[in-house]
Amino acid sequence: MRSIFSVKEALVLCTCNRTEFYFCGDKNSVLEMEKLVSRVSNVSLDDIKEFFRIYGDKKSIEHIFRVTCGIESMIIGEDEILGQVKNAYSLAHEAGTTGFILNSVFQKAIACSKKIKTDTPLSKTPVSTATLTARTVFYEDFSKTDKNVLLIGATGEMGKAILNNLLSKPNIYIICPLRKKLGFVPKDESRVKCVPYEERYQYMDWADAVVSATSSPHYTVMRREIEKKNISDKKRLFIDIAVPRDIDENVAEMKNTRLVTIDDFEIIAEENNRLKLQAVDWAVEICKNYQDELNRDMIFHDEFGTGENIDREKTVSLAKLLFKAKKEMDSHGFSQLIKIMKELDEVDI
Repeated sequence: MRSIFSVKEALVLCTCNRTEFYFCGDKNSVLEMEKLVSRVSNVSLDDIKEFFRIYGDKKSIEHIFRVTCGIESMIIGEDEILGQVKNAYSLAHEAGTTGFILNSVFQKAIACSKKIKTDTPLSKTPVSTATLTARTVFYEDFSKTDKNVLLIGATGEMGKAILNNLLSKPNIYIICPLRKKLGFVPKDESRVKCVPYEERYQYMDWADAVVSATSSPHYTVMRREIEKKNISDKKRLFIDIAVPRDIDENVAEMKNTRLVTIDDFEIIAEENNRLKLQAVDWAVEICKNYQDELNRDMIFHDEFGTGENIDREKTVSLAKLLFKAKKEMDSHGFSQLIKIMKELDEVDI
């Protein structure tokens, strides 16, 4: 992008469902960027242009904040996007393709995202089944630190997602019964053990939680088979997220046993979605505050740079006034103050 003469700063963000180009330039830069994307993708400009969404000025900054804070994500509030933005910014910064504008915008957007994650429930109300499963296991009180999980169906799409979510939590150890290995390699072999599927009941007594996520038309866990193994009646959690069901519903009647099904998770997810929508409004307000702070920084920089070019003979009191105003006024008020000061020739610019 920097090969385009009119582009002064540039950054590329690539995620699983978006490729975005952030750059500073003039009106010609947009057309040149469109041509560049067309050339690199080997798709004619006429064919590819309908897929472009172009933002400029304040709209582009608002978009950056919404993306970084997870408001624009398919799963609202997901955490991965912040890491992706930080990596994209780090790469561009190290490559020397960012300047004052993109540095200011992305640093402020990243700070804003951290504030939202700390102060709102946007990232704390999971809606995906895999995340809900891992959280249910993690927060279940088994009266011990380590939690042992028997995960049936770890090679399927849902099973892999559950496995990764479980491994994101500390002190969880997992055994995966497999019909055959299918090239399956656990992400963390120190906490994951693979055993033959036929041996799953042998590890039931070891397990604090049994999670089943297969596409099998038959039960993977049956009460009568558990009882044949003389398994202890310690507290045990069963989670069945399969359709049709994997776990015999009579398991719920066993002593010290709790059975959670996909229907239970759907109710939780619906409530969490409602909470997320409320959190989005809260997050948008935080974004507005950070964007206004960014606007004040931009106004100050446009007029005074780092502040060193304020007339030193008028100095300390005036400098204090400007920095205090930048901190406490909104961007519109600060802009008006600068305008009035220029008209009164109080500052030598």
